[in-house]
Amino acid sequence: MQWFFQPANFILKRELLWIPFFGWALFLMRPIAIKRSRPSSAIRYVLKQGAKRLNAGNNIVIYPEGTRVVDGTLGEFKTSGAALAIQANAPILPVSHNSGAHWKPSRFIINSGIIEMQIGPKIQPEGLSARDITEKARAWIATSLEKNKPA
Repeated sequence: MQWFFQPANFILKRELLWIPFFGWALFLMRPIAIKRSRPSSAIRYVLKQGAKRLNAGNNIVIYPEGTRVVDGTLGEFKTSGAALAIQANAPILPVSHNSGAHWKPSRFIINSGIIEMQIGPKIQPEGLSARDITEKARAWIATSLEKNKPA
């Protein structure tokens, strides 16, 4: 995603930065690293840092489920990305992909393969609640995953 949406800052759990080599490389990407154990302070941090990065011309990449899920399934979406879009008056661009087919939840080993990605239409935040925006993005992603299921 960092290649398609340059320049990009990711929102990720802070603990990922502690992984030798992998975490150190993530740190160099200037992510917005949050403590998931403190949800209320995490959302405030996302809104503050996200607005700064958007104003600087960066894209913000958010995985709304907050963690990896089994390939082809969707977890519950958090609304922090939509809240940031409303605050910054920035559109949401939903993306679906099949990376879960190559990197299973709860596993560190990544299997080789081709990741297929679909980019949806922009969702403008004007007049919508964070929940409405999140549901629109989730609906598009669900439809995209269903259309692109392997036969």
